[in-house]
Amino acid sequence: MISSAYQKMTRRFLADTGGNFGMMTAILLPVLLGFAGAGMELANVMQVKADLQNTADSAALAAATEARLKEGALTDEQIKEIAKAFIASQMEKTLTEEEKKALEKNSPVNIGTTDDARGKTYTIQTTINYQMQLNPLLGFFGAKTLDLAATGTAVSTVNKGAPISMYLVLDRSGSMSFKTDTLNTKKTSCQNYTVDNWGSYPNLKNTSPCYVNKATSLKTAVGYLVATLNKADPTYTANGGSELVRTGASVYTHETYAAQPITWGTSSIATYVDKQIPEFPSGGTDARSSLNAAYNALKKANTVEAKEHKDKKSESFERYIVLMTDGEMTGNSSSWSSSIDQTVRNTCDTAKKDGIKIFSVAFMAPDKGKSLLQHCASSLDNYYAPENMEQIVTAFGEIARKAAGSLATLTN
Repeated sequence: MISSAYQKMTRRFLADTGGNFGMMTAILLPVLLGFAGAGMELANVMQVKADLQNTADSAALAAATEARLKEGALTDEQIKEIAKAFIASQMEKTLTEEEKKALEKNSPVNIGTTDDARGKTYTIQTTINYQMQLNPLLGFFGAKTLDLAATGTAVSTVNKGAPISMYLVLDRSGSMSFKTDTLNTKKTSCQNYTVDNWGSYPNLKNTSPCYVNKATSLKTAVGYLVATLNKADPTYTANGGSELVRTGASVYTHETYAAQPITWGTSSIATYVDKQIPEFPSGGTDARSSLNAAYNALKKANTVEAKEHKDKKSESFERYIVLMTDGEMTGNSSSWSSSIDQTVRNTCDTAKKDGIKIFSVAFMAPDKGKSLLQHCASSLDNYYAPENMEQIVTAFGEIARKAAGSLATLTN
């Protein structure tokens, strides 16, 4: 009987719908609140995670940049303090004192360095470990905190030398046989060619004193440029090799001559110039073919130079053309050619638009030659108008120094 009565009461209870909503609400409310809290907290967690990553990346970059700007003078501890100070400045507004201490303790900064002949490279890694307080509603699931982490890495290099590719475009026309006002103390007499006696070429009688001519002055200047580049190059080897400097050259008259393709180091152009420029050259003046060869070798569309430098671990490099003449564009004649002059100007413009920097040297040149080379130079500072041997040697030395320091010794 008792069992039967109990069963009847149970059936009546289950069949009675009165108060079901309240009971179900009481049962499900903690679960519903937990899910609601999770939904709201997910967006917050994602935002905090993104903020941590941005801070870690920025801290690493700030420390790497400062190490680069100080040119390697900072100690590892000083670099670490820069990164930690950056992290603290970005997060201190939202943290309690206890949280700040925990953040500093759990945010290591690691620094790796490599040294070689090219320079010093810093690899800086910042890690932020942060315990995030969760929405109290998630307490229904037993979750009160969430551990988040973010890591940022930055690399900077203090270079000892600047990677460059340089192409020399050199005039070896007949007027390069003309004398300068510099005495050649090694000879008592020689052929002193001028515009007035050029008709006697190549049989001009020796006269005294002997003057250094323009061709010899140019070869001396190129030798000084080579020596200056070598001295500034920490990777230079005794045989003229390099891991930073690539050079090529082409000489011109009104005819086209075999060029020296761009190669590593400077020894090839030194040998080329010595062989290709005779003591008393002859011919007209037309820089078009040589200048085109220089542009085609250095233009961005030609990826050879970029690949060569990248293979030597240089991600960026500067491209230079050194354009030199002692005259005006005449072609195979004695008269100035406006069409040749304009074509050379156009090629210079194309090269400059491509990012190639042009140095120009108007060596004892007439006005039309100076006008052309002023136009071709990338800036007034890149234009030189030497009037004697000493000045052209100085000009080529300055060009080498400017090119060697083109990246200010610093790259990211």
